[in-house]
This record gives sequence, structure tokens and C-alpha cells, in this order.
Amino acid sequence: MNTGNINIFDNLINQVEIINIVILSLIVLEILIDFFFYRNERDFSESWIDMGMGIIFELSSRLGGLLISFAILSFVSQFALIQLTNNYQNLLLAILIYDFIYYWTHRLEHSSRLFCTWHSVHHSSPEYSLSTSLRLSWLEPFILWYTLIPLVLIGFQPTLVMLAAEISLLYQFFLHTKKIKKLGFLELIFNTPSNHRVHHGSNNKYLDKNYGSILIIWDRLFGTYQKEEEKVIYGLTKPINSKNPLVINITELSRTWKGFMQSENLYRKALWLFSRPRDSNFLI
Repeated sequence: MNTGNINIFDNLINQVEIINIVILSLIVLEILIDFFFYRNERDFSESWIDMGMGIIFELSSRLGGLLISFAILSFVSQFALIQLTNNYQNLLLAILIYDFIYYWTHRLEHSSRLFCTWHSVHHSSPEYSLSTSLRLSWLEPFILWYTLIPLVLIGFQPTLVMLAAEISLLYQFFLHTKKIKKLGFLELIFNTPSNHRVHHGSNNKYLDKNYGSILIIWDRLFGTYQKEEEKVIYGLTKPINSKNPLVINITELSRTWKGFMQSENLYRKALWLFSRPRDSNFLI
């Protein structure tokens, strides 16, 4: 296959399915290793919650989430500045630009009550392992498009843009582990397990740090970088005390809706939705 005008998405569904099988295999392998060798260091019930959350997320994706995102992006594409072709060079460029956009949208998800409504789900686990990567809100497949619109307006094709986001998400899967320690000079450029452990910490010095996806340079440039120093305390500053995946998915949504309805006027409603959560880095 050449690198000119190519269809990057030939057999993409099969490729995604293969990747999903590999990811699930690695998760099961880590669970087995921890069960036999680190049994006292892990709450395995959290792993089953992660699995349940992953199933809900996957069902949301397949039952219309991704289709809605693609439809919105296809509509927006008619307003693009230019029309770029689907090739590997543009895919790499889209990944780089998306990484920059991801930094800012991720930062928004920690600084706005509305946006942290769904993102807080991912931070809800007091454990940190490969299965934590599956702990995603059922809402996310339906709202993925808002992070991708800038790329489409630049001129990247919707299918290529969604693939760039998929690659970014796949990279982040490997960040969710305590077994890989610091990686030397790579810590300066890339988001690593160590850098991402900080992001999941509820320690005061770790709050609202390390927003990057693949690259950590954006955090270094914009003052949100923190290296891993003290032991990380995982989870939310205001924990959701439930092991029910559905409850974890809707708790912050319910709190946000309740506060919105109780606000006296449109100004206060907007202030409630877009102001910073009182406890920083979560939560309401």
C-alpha cells in the first residue's frame, strides 16, 4: 500500500477488534500476575468494576455514540478551510495536532463542573492498573466530537480524525500501570506511566497536573507538569462510595443536574456548569 491517496481504513474494524483482544488479554494477564504474586496489594473488586464500565462504554459506542460523532464531524467538514487527503503523513500530523487539542480539552475537563461530570468517572478508582483504562463514562462516545471539530475544520477527513483519536486512546492504555517505573529521559518528552500516575493522584501536589496524552511537553510548556515524587493516592478527592458501575456513571451527572436545577437564574446556572469544582481536580 502506498502513502499517497490511500484508504487508511481498509479492514479498520478488524484491526480495532484485534487490538481490543490484545488489550483484554493484557488486562487478564496482569490480573493473574497480581492474584498469584501481589494478592495483598490490589483490590480485585475494582477490576470487575472496570470491566463493567468498559462494557457500558463499548455498548454506548456501538449503539450510536460513534455514529453520532461521525455524523457531526461529516457535517462540520463542509466548512473546512481545505480538504486534506487520507495518507500516513496527514495521520501523523493529525495525531500531533490532536495531542495539543487533547491537552486543552483534558484541562477543561478538570476545570469545569460540566465537563468533569463525565471525566470524573475515569478518576473514580482507588486502584491503578491496566483495567483502570476501561473505566470510562457511557457519555463519552456521544460527545467525542467536541474534541475533534478543530481538526475537521482545518481540513482533515472525519475518518482520519477519529483514527487519530483512537490511536491516542490506545497509547493511554499502556500508561495505566504501577509496574513500569520511571523511564529516564523519555519522561521529559512523553507521557509515561509515572507521569500519568501523577495525573490520577488525589494528593494535593498532584491535583490538576499532567494532562497530556502522548506528549508531556504541553504540560511543561504551560505550567501543569509535576513529576512523581511522593506515593500516589488514587481516586477522587470526594470518592463515590459505590461498586456499582451504573451508580459510578451517573453520580456526578446527578449532582451536576441537581445543582443546575437549584440555581436561581440563567447566570447562576451557567456559573454552576462552567465554574471550577470547589475541591479542584474533583469534585462537586
